[in-house]
Amino acid sequence: MASSNGDRLEKLSREKRIKAKKRKCSKQLYPALKNTKNGAIYGYINNKGEFVIQPKFDGAYDFNDNCLAIINENNKDGIIDLKGEYKVYPIYDSISPFKEDRAIFSRDGSMGVIGQEGNVITKKRYGIVGDFNDDRAVVGDSKSGDYKYGYIDRNGKEVIHLKYENANDFIDDIALVKIKDKEYGLIDKEGKILNIYKYYLVSQYGDGVMMFAEQSEGSYGYIDRDGNVIIKPMFTSASEFVDGVAIVSTEQNYNGPYGVINKKGEYIFTPIFSEIRYLGEDRLALGMPIGKPLGDDKFIAPSIFAIGDTSGNLLTQFKYYAVGNYKKGVAYASNNNSTFFIDKKGKVINSLPKVKGSGELEIKDDIIYADIDYSPYYLTRSGKIIYKPNDEIILDNIYSVIKERYKPNFNFLIYIPQVKGIKNRRVEKKVNNKLKTLSYFKPFAEDQISHNINENDVLDYSYYGTFEVTFFKKDILILSLTGYYYPLGAAHGLSSKITPVINLDSGEFYSLEDLFKVEVDWKSRLNSIIEKMINEDPQYAYVYKDGFKGINEGQNFYFDEDNLYIYFQPYDIGPYAAGFITFKIPFSLIQDIMEKGNIDWIK
Repeated sequence: MASSNGDRLEKLSREKRIKAKKRKCSKQLYPALKNTKNGAIYGYINNKGEFVIQPKFDGAYDFNDNCLAIINENNKDGIIDLKGEYKVYPIYDSISPFKEDRAIFSRDGSMGVIGQEGNVITKKRYGIVGDFNDDRAVVGDSKSGDYKYGYIDRNGKEVIHLKYENANDFIDDIALVKIKDKEYGLIDKEGKILNIYKYYLVSQYGDGVMMFAEQSEGSYGYIDRDGNVIIKPMFTSASEFVDGVAIVSTEQNYNGPYGVINKKGEYIFTPIFSEIRYLGEDRLALGMPIGKPLGDDKFIAPSIFAIGDTSGNLLTQFKYYAVGNYKKGVAYASNNNSTFFIDKKGKVINSLPKVKGSGELEIKDDIIYADIDYSPYYLTRSGKIIYKPNDEIILDNIYSVIKERYKPNFNFLIYIPQVKGIKNRRVEKKVNNKLKTLSYFKPFAEDQISHNINENDVLDYSYYGTFEVTFFKKDILILSLTGYYYPLGAAHGLSSKITPVINLDSGEFYSLEDLFKVEVDWKSRLNSIIEKMINEDPQYAYVYKDGFKGINEGQNFYFDEDNLYIYFQPYDIGPYAAGFITFKIPFSLIQDIMEKGNIDWIK
């Protein structure tokens, strides 16, 4: 009887969610960014571009069908309603978007579930909680260092105990789990084992098919739900089946070429592609290499895409630099200078906006959301701007900083700061010319004397540079110019940062030594303070042994009203994962050796 009641309640719950999917929030608001001297902040606008909830959040996300939105303040996530009032105060390290009327939160190293009213549903915390699918979510926790996985229902009840070595989301009321080494199984929503597969690896369940491998160094093939081998192991990489097709490769270098097969193992697209992505709605993005390859492997190169379907038809020429997923028959795509919508034949939809730059477009209700060149804004369906973030950052009633866009190539974008309001125009021009020079990036392997980028160049890297105001008071402006350089084929990119300290009255760019009296040995004092911090403060445990060699020429620094900050680039004195290792030195420790004239508010 209890089980029957549970089934009935779950059925009613699912029926309510189906009705909820048909329901739209009564009032549509959209997250919108505003640039300020204190950084980017977000509020919410209506479809006329008017702020209904004033900008104050560090991050903001779409309202869902229950009229709730996730926001971020001071690096903590919360949830608000349409009035901007908190349903959940920002106390969580993260909150995932609602799915099946449930959101997953993390806090202080553990995870749980929040309901649509903002109430915490889970009675216990877990090390891992996945999104809900088919009324179930994967949960995991560790005992003696080994994680075990099970499932909870939408009420937070553990309906399948934590006993599996691995567990996947439910798809059509079935989930793939790892029972133990070389033993996997399919289970139903009550945890009943439907079938067992004794292979070294079984994964990627989809379309009633699973990928498998017989040994650790072996090739991948596919089995059906009954365990029958439908495609013998022959692939070095293999994706899950979606809409009857899977993306595979037989090359040993794991860099392609890639092809697409059906469930008979037949190629519908032969393996000649540098990249293939499934776009949804029976469509694929098929990439071919362009430009100069990296080393001897011709497939480690930028890709240009064509649209294909899951029947093996090539629908367009290779002409797109980027393609988004299909939704209701529409996707976005970019060429080397603009972004637009395409239909399922891969043709440009001329009745919808085409915008300059690269990024994403999405139809939201009766308006268009554009996230182009890292700038989010909104347009009407006819292409008229509804709201766009300000490019001029007001510092006070005299000074401002303008974001000047420099994008000579699809893979190269820099936002350059240009100061406005300096009384002496010659000084203003000098300051802005230097800021342009500091903002510009030259790849490390390129000729440092001459480097010109053109629209049609095929770059073997991508670069994005931007800036923010770090500090402003009186005539002192400190900017943070950041960049991210990603060489093609690299494990990760490389971040960089410089922080020019500018006197807006004189136009002088200060170096660290300008802050100290000429007659004192300020380097020794700073070195001593930093060495003490490294030796005594646990947060600097990741600094390489003997990595800090002392303050260097052209040392990176910035300051606020009370502290001096000395920082180092990734890899300089610690691992890449440590980021910009920064030492905060209170002015009270060094004010006796400082030159008061340059930053005259220091007591």
